[in-house]
Amino acid sequence: MIPWVPPGLVSDPNLPALLVLGLMAGLLALDDTAFAQTWFGQPLPAAILTGYLFGDPITGLAVGLPLQLVLSGNIPVGQTFTGDPTSAAIAAVGGTLLAGRPLSPVLVADTVGTLPLLGWVILGAGLLSMLGHLLIQAERRSNGIWMLKGLHSLRDGRLGRIDSLHIRCLGTTFLRGLASGILFTLFIYGAWVPLYDHLPGLIRTSLGTLPLLLPGLGVGTLIDRYGLKSSWHWMALGMVCTFFAARYFSGVLP
Repeated sequence: MIPWVPPGLVSDPNLPALLVLGLMAGLLALDDTAFAQTWFGQPLPAAILTGYLFGDPITGLAVGLPLQLVLSGNIPVGQTFTGDPTSAAIAAVGGTLLAGRPLSPVLVADTVGTLPLLGWVILGAGLLSMLGHLLIQAERRSNGIWMLKGLHSLRDGRLGRIDSLHIRCLGTTFLRGLASGILFTLFIYGAWVPLYDHLPGLIRTSLGTLPLLLPGLGVGTLIDRYGLKSSWHWMALGMVCTFFAARYFSGVLP
């Protein structure tokens, strides 16, 4: 449950958390439109914000960073993007914390014990993102039908019709994000995380490699999208900073 929600507010302590997560998912879904473009809807900031709501931003970082790396070329800027990583990242972090399974030990202490669970949560987020893409396509089809009505404004000059249709489309996007955030969180919390405890040991061990593979896929995505010639210096700088940061936090450097 969210630490700043007063106890006893409702009979189910998870209900306020679900509502807050749904509202945040709805607001951040607008980041994919011309309304906001704040970039808070990207997996990393969305996951960290969700972690802050639960008092555990490290779990948000553990989930959001691998997702952000592998989706670095999938940004809603002048192109068609794939999936719904925003709702998936919020649900992955929120559902895992609601289930009482924080992932912060991956980054601060017990890496071996928690890494397979992190891989399982990331896998669930990926599947939910693909499911969310189907909902986004349905939303776009409905928006396209509504905006065809805006063609009448070219004949009668009623520009207010276009404004009202635009607001209707934005409202649809918000409601889609709201519903996805709540339903996806319920799935992670009620089914996906509990299912992890019944997985065979071999599958758990394999899942532990998934978070370690995603950074490499992210580098490959950057090279494929921008070319090695124009991006090698950024990747080299990132590797150097990551190396010294890892040495510092591990206590090797003063």
